[in-house]
Amino acid sequence: IDIHRDALDKYSAEMTKLAMRIASIMATDLGVDQEALVGAFRDKQQSMAIHHYPPCRHPDKVIGITPHSDGLGLTLLLQLDDTPGLQIRKDGRWLPVRPRPGTFIINVADILEVLTNGAYKSVEHRVLADAEKGRTTIVTFHEAYVDGMVKPIPEVLKLNGAEARYKSIERIEYIKGNFVALSEGTRFLESLKI
Repeated sequence: IDIHRDALDKYSAEMTKLAMRIASIMATDLGVDQEALVGAFRDKQQSMAIHHYPPCRHPDKVIGITPHSDGLGLTLLLQLDDTPGLQIRKDGRWLPVRPRPGTFIINVADILEVLTNGAYKSVEHRVLADAEKGRTTIVTFHEAYVDGMVKPIPEVLKLNGAEARYKSIERIEYIKGNFVALSEGTRFLESLKI
């Protein structure tokens, strides 16, 4: 078990570095100081999940993971095989995301959409079962917030002279609201839009 723990600890540390690098690139793209976005992720919670979807003889009768958007800041997904299944919704249609060896899939999550005042949009996605092959992924979720709040980053608003498109909410209230919405099959993000 210690061997696996060491490997997971190292993987976790590398995923944190990658998330910070992505946040830095996004800040540059937004035209704000890197610390404005990187600071929202720094020293925040990271969680990890390893998912295995076994082959299913009747994939048309089940779904691997129901449609949803991720609630935190940034999601990094590493697929360990070439089995398809991940789909994203774009313009009302489900589109497959083809797995590519050695690459990560990066999902903008709901909090990041709020932080960037909608400049980056979270993505609704689902996972379908495969009739013949299993699918295994390692997913890391990176939380982000500013001063204990889920709100548009002030620097993003100042730069563009924009009005906030999302309400500010305390982090704990956001988490509670997001869990309730998930249980109801809705998106809490919609309730934050102004």
